[in-house]
Amino acid sequence: MLYILIAVTPFYITLFWSIVFLSKGPLKSPAIFALGVFMVLSAGLYLSHSLYFLGFYNAYLSVDAFYMFAALSVYPMYFWYVKMLTSEAEYNYINLLHFIPAIVLSIAMLVLHLVSTFDERMSYFRRVLIDNDLSVVAEKGNAGALARLFLISRIYFAVQVFYYLIRGYRLADRYNDRIAAFYSNMQHRQLLWVKLLSLIFLFTSVSSLIFNVIGRGIFLENREMLLFPSLLFSALLFMIGYQGNLQVFTIKDVVNDESDVHHYAVPVDAREILKKRLVELMEKEQLFLQPDLRVSLLCERLHTNRTYISGLINDEFGESFNAFVNRYRVKYVCAIMQERRFECNYSLDYLAAEAGFGSASSFIRSFKQLEGVTPGKYMKSLGL
Repeated sequence: MLYILIAVTPFYITLFWSIVFLSKGPLKSPAIFALGVFMVLSAGLYLSHSLYFLGFYNAYLSVDAFYMFAALSVYPMYFWYVKMLTSEAEYNYINLLHFIPAIVLSIAMLVLHLVSTFDERMSYFRRVLIDNDLSVVAEKGNAGALARLFLISRIYFAVQVFYYLIRGYRLADRYNDRIAAFYSNMQHRQLLWVKLLSLIFLFTSVSSLIFNVIGRGIFLENREMLLFPSLLFSALLFMIGYQGNLQVFTIKDVVNDESDVHHYAVPVDAREILKKRLVELMEKEQLFLQPDLRVSLLCERLHTNRTYISGLINDEFGESFNAFVNRYRVKYVCAIMQERRFECNYSLDYLAAEAGFGSASSFIRSFKQLEGVTPGKYMKSLGL
């Protein structure tokens, strides 16, 4: 009973998230719907795995072509989802081209299964999928053809793992830089979890490739070994679903916010004047105290455009808009601590809210980056 539960857990998790995400519809949240399709493909993949590990070999062979399609489509679909979070505000159907190898190889596998005899298919199944005997690749006949196609799909799978995960990581990185140039508070907007998941995905995918090299048949002989990959992939897939469900802010929201910015002509000799006025806005008017200060407000107050003000902050202060504003916030908090050092103790939530931070966690992170210690240790150094 425990072995059955272990074998089907990844399938049930992906099926659950598939229902949650697809029920929201393709128009209400395109990125969430794309994640739902990813979960559907993953559910099909892990259903095939369940058939294999539970000993339903004939049933597994009947869906072998679909298994190949799902296995070669999950990473392109994950990449499409990341693109909809980071760079594409609407569906871009050019992304369907990424699925052509999966379609071609799975159709070829289906045709080979249809023209092969039962003995040829079972020979391929037992020698390649259970015993991991790749010598079949050199043999003539349909069993050898099935083995060659399987090997090609595994090589392509290994290549796409690194390609899509590295590209997804870079997209998330560029997206985080983009929102840091526009928003002073990045809470619930940044995609640090996508970068982290890409690294975890890479680790689990390498593990999967190792399992394929060893041969899945080893899990049939040593059933307790299935616990590790099953729990690993179950935890990863649940984490993707959970974080994806929380991620309501996407590139579409960024584009909408950026489109509201008025564009002004900037004189060539205005750089020093703008820098001086920018510092005055921060030091005298203390605009940084606004919890959701955006670069668009600075554009309106300074009568300049977003590209120019972002470039000014980057070049003159060597930091993003987000870091620029948070530096003033941290300086403001330090002043509060020093001026009222003998009055009372301050909670971190109070200090974060007073300075305009969106949360205590972002306050602590920024404070430590700039001061080298946590706010708590800083207060202790002042005797608070």
